[in-house]
Amino acid sequence: MAGMLYVIIPAAGSSSRMGQNKLFMKIDGMPVITRTLAAFAELKSSGTDLTVVIVTNDASRSFIAEEVSNHDFDFVEKIVLGGASRTESVYNGILALKDLPCPPNADDYVFIHDGARPLVDLELLNNALDTLKTCDVCVAGVPVKNTVKEVKDNMVSATLDRSSLVEVQTPQCFSYDVLLRSYENAINNNIEATDDTALAELLGYKVVISKGSYRNIKITTPEDIKIAEALL
Repeated sequence: MAGMLYVIIPAAGSSSRMGQNKLFMKIDGMPVITRTLAAFAELKSSGTDLTVVIVTNDASRSFIAEEVSNHDFDFVEKIVLGGASRTESVYNGILALKDLPCPPNADDYVFIHDGARPLVDLELLNNALDTLKTCDVCVAGVPVKNTVKEVKDNMVSATLDRSSLVEVQTPQCFSYDVLLRSYENAINNNIEATDDTALAELLGYKVVISKGSYRNIKITTPEDIKIAEALL
């Protein structure tokens, strides 16, 4: 690969829809955040050199640090505090990358992967890496299965062409210089986005879709824990 791989894992959410900290909840005996990190341990074991920064909150920091230590996730270089929004939290992760002893260069790669997507697997991560070698920005995605309708004032205003729709996931993947430009523009102009690659789109970058997986679900509600266990 052309550059080193750096990974920012946002894990600073409030888990308001879960009713408890979803990162701590266990899927088949293993906490959500630990399963997420284990996927990157597998990527490293397969030959990809990587460095991880986790962005979390005060309530989760000690638990995550303990899991990192207990499972010998030595690729985790920093656990830093997030901000008031996802955009601020990811930007804190970018600042943490800049402060590493070996910070990323312009042609290095950065993945942003939700801490609450614990079923990401080696094939998906390698797909993203391979795709990023050919472009500046890519995102894991899967074709939309259901019909999607646009609604205004609780009335259907349009039925969208499903064949042109993709449900995006994480990792969302960038060359480092594009990531830095995208987030500096967002922070300087108070732009919020729940999707990282949307910030690159604002600067005119074309985002390529890499092959995702329907298994790569985000843990958001209690039902998702049961679904994840069934998928395992």
